[in-house]
Amino acid sequence: MIDMMYIALGDEAIPQIIEKKAEPLEQGGLIHSKMPGRFEEETLKLPKEAKNFDEMFEYADAYGTVRLAYIRGAHKISNILKEEKSASVIGGQFGIRTAAYKGFGLHIATYISQNLGFVNQDKNTLNEDFFNIDKDSFAYLAEADVSYSDERVDAKIGRIKIDTPYANSDDIRMAPNTFEGAWANIKYTESLATQLVHIKKWAGYDSQDDIVFSQDKFKNLVNEESNGMTSASLIYKYDTEGEFSFWYNYIDKMSAISYAEISGRYFLDSDSFHIDYGVQASNLQELENSAIAGNVLGVMTLIDYNGLYFGGSYNKAFVKEGNFISNGFGGGPYFTSLDEATIEAISEISRKDSEAFRIGAGYDFVNAGLDGLVAELVYGELYQGENKIIEKDVIAAYEPDDKLKVEVIYTRYCSTDTINDFDRVHMRMDYSF
Repeated sequence: MIDMMYIALGDEAIPQIIEKKAEPLEQGGLIHSKMPGRFEEETLKLPKEAKNFDEMFEYADAYGTVRLAYIRGAHKISNILKEEKSASVIGGQFGIRTAAYKGFGLHIATYISQNLGFVNQDKNTLNEDFFNIDKDSFAYLAEADVSYSDERVDAKIGRIKIDTPYANSDDIRMAPNTFEGAWANIKYTESLATQLVHIKKWAGYDSQDDIVFSQDKFKNLVNEESNGMTSASLIYKYDTEGEFSFWYNYIDKMSAISYAEISGRYFLDSDSFHIDYGVQASNLQELENSAIAGNVLGVMTLIDYNGLYFGGSYNKAFVKEGNFISNGFGGGPYFTSLDEATIEAISEISRKDSEAFRIGAGYDFVNAGLDGLVAELVYGELYQGENKIIEKDVIAAYEPDDKLKVEVIYTRYCSTDTINDFDRVHMRMDYSF
């Protein structure tokens, strides 16, 4: 996820505090190991309560992230033959958030992707990943919400960005996924909380499908007859680094999904030597003959010593023949997910029991004097019988401070139907202000 630095507007600059779970030490690029707080929502605490409605806007904060990106490879949807295409764009995410008045605040954000025409001269070879359905630049109001916050409750309604197991932002191109609906976090104690979610529409890169690949348009999660997804969770932190969570997701006209996860970090000797672990289980019940049904089990572990880390993960999907599992809306929760492939892909192809594993190693160069530089190698296989997907990812990320982030990802994707094989290079540079 992108960390954004908020800058106060008005008569004086007022520092703000953003309460957010620390990023995992070993996280590099977009290949994520599951850690405590994976689905914990960022909570913004404004520095000052406005005394009246006008002061909400006097102390409003403007923020933004300018993103410069390049891609060379195959588009995941419209390019059936996986022909190599490229694109260079500039854009980002820009918003305004008011101060709070009696706990209430307003927020809007626009997501932009602008074609660099002097680089992308031939529209026929333009990679669609960064553009709308017409291969044009886009700008749209991705977030627009009313929020409320007090000591125990955080809530927002409108166009919102959320991160839950089966509905998440998954910021992998120019624009994260956002949703139309409502979200709330209720904190009972320091260790126990509940999240409630109802969403009906979404936009973003993952919202595209074989029929509609307009990432800048909000569209129904399932179809016009569906009431969308309603979720409730119970999250218990059993120690400072460990967490248990249970989620129930009712996706009307699609599937009822129960999901449980235990994840944490165990330190050995000192902060420089630790083991990360995770166990997950998911049950998907078919609704309206959707064929989305089955059970998924998963485990993961990662050993980190002085910035050098390695580990692996495994998932197995148990389905009746003809059924398959789903990521939901976004990248999905499964431990074995790679930059491109997830166990959903092999499950939908085979419609039988499927398996996946992922192994990887990386190094955080902080001990070598290059704070913020991380390199990672990842290998994964997803298979069922003769159907197999193999993916190799090479990742380098550099984040020297809160403002600048650079990442480069090389992906090699191979499948049993070799027509879908491709190589992809994806680079992004973010500057936040």
